[in-house]
Amino acid sequence: MACLGTQQPCWILDLPRELKLCIVAFLERKRDLYNLCLTSRAFEDAVLSMLYASLDFEVPQQVSPHWRSGDFLEFRPHVYQAVRSLSIRNGPAVFKRAGYKQGLGQYLGCPDCQVRLMVDRIPRDRLNSFSFMHRTPLSFDTLESLSTAHFSSLRKLCVFEIETTVPENAALPVNLQTLECRAVGDGKAISRLLQANKSTLRRLLLGQEREVVEQYAQARYGFLDAISQPSSVLLCAKDLQELPQLQELDLCGLDLRPLVPTTVDQGLEFYKLTRLSLESCPGTAVFLGALADAFSISEGIDPLSELPPAPQLQHFLLRNEMPTAPLKEALSLFLASFKGLRTLSLLLENASLLDGASSLIAEHGLTLTTLVLESRIQPRESLALDTSRPFGMDGFSEELWDRLISDTCRLCPNLTELGTGFPWSEETIRLRKSPLPTLKHLKTIHVRNFPESQVLSQLGDYSIKEYATKFLEWVYPPSRGGTQPRIETIAIGPTLYESRWNSNARRQQPPEYLQTHYFCIDFGQTRFGRWSPMITPISQKYMNEICEEKHLGAVFEPVWLR
Repeated sequence: MACLGTQQPCWILDLPRELKLCIVAFLERKRDLYNLCLTSRAFEDAVLSMLYASLDFEVPQQVSPHWRSGDFLEFRPHVYQAVRSLSIRNGPAVFKRAGYKQGLGQYLGCPDCQVRLMVDRIPRDRLNSFSFMHRTPLSFDTLESLSTAHFSSLRKLCVFEIETTVPENAALPVNLQTLECRAVGDGKAISRLLQANKSTLRRLLLGQEREVVEQYAQARYGFLDAISQPSSVLLCAKDLQELPQLQELDLCGLDLRPLVPTTVDQGLEFYKLTRLSLESCPGTAVFLGALADAFSISEGIDPLSELPPAPQLQHFLLRNEMPTAPLKEALSLFLASFKGLRTLSLLLENASLLDGASSLIAEHGLTLTTLVLESRIQPRESLALDTSRPFGMDGFSEELWDRLISDTCRLCPNLTELGTGFPWSEETIRLRKSPLPTLKHLKTIHVRNFPESQVLSQLGDYSIKEYATKFLEWVYPPSRGGTQPRIETIAIGPTLYESRWNSNARRQQPPEYLQTHYFCIDFGQTRFGRWSPMITPISQKYMNEICEEKHLGAVFEPVWLR
């Protein structure tokens, strides 16, 4: 288990004061105090650059009127000198702190205005990454100020929403390599950014997350067709020819039908993508079917041509709440049309019509390192009903669960991260010997469903740690000798959209069965030669520190809307 936060010993600071004075006196006799000061200053600058190179914090959605006059987001001057990456995230609904000596002043309740003041204080051409993942739309005034001050250095721009007003003479960044906008609205603002950076973009994320979440909350059936689309098409198949550097494409809630390639050349443009993520997108079946046809002709491409001889796709993520028979067929054809995936994530709701997992991962098993497979009949509403179901439709539930686990271990020997459901209520499965220890590289397991219970308590018959202990006893029973198990992390529980955004006005946390609980695993060998695990529950904040990510990715990245 990775150990973070442990204080490292500093022997120089522990020396007696008299000895420190002797060292300084020796340097003085050698006429080297000046170089000592220069060295100390260089170390100080290096430490400040490392500490404040990336500034990441939360800003509340609303600010209490108890604040006094002054500036809210205030940092010491050396912080602005060192910052290279600035990230502002959505905080709690209301932030109250009446006793603070400085407040909001004329910018009361305006996070965007506060961010503009911060950007103005950062030296010019220092900022290379700016992220404003806040529910407040980013104004074009702030974007223009950012573009003017950091025109030549800014490479990454991530926002939740941009103000719809588009001044004709507004300055825009033109050297972006990453552009993310999770709520494009009518698409006018993001369309201008796309046109200004089409020659340099490597990663593009576009979505209608606000619409997706709101429509899904109103009606789970048919909500995809109710999602409003931009007034003009943001991205179509022929536009990929104007994005020569594009490698990663993430879409959420956007209609995929304009992106369907109609010619061979348009289909070949998708070969350069290394990552493709489709979340709650209308037209997914048509799009995947067209990609399957485009990828299937890779065998006939001339190896001496400029285009890659085979699709370069390594990461594919799909979430769909309304899977149909055409989508099932298109998904199977798409995954069978190429090889080489390293990450595969499939979240499907009401997906009992799907085939077994073996038909989906057969072509990519040897290269897969991260696999997420989850199927459910509906969002979970209570502790008494587990809505997760195994992939497949030909057999009893216990047979399908057993087949899913066995096929995964047989076809994917190089997995390091696995996220899937677990048959907590199927005792016949739990009594059998688990094949998971055959995965020699597996370090992280995410059990994406929480155990069900008929009792009135929130947790059920056991505490959450006891559930983790029982799962570990089934997967890695006490064994004598052999090598130490490689498993380091176990997580239990679903990942929901709410966990990624502090967007709800409720002060209370969601129930335990709708949260993800993390555990670190250490193995020690007893005097009898048996490997005995020690399970330590950790918070999501500590898990972020272990993974060095503010929002967890890889096996923890896929989320349900509810």
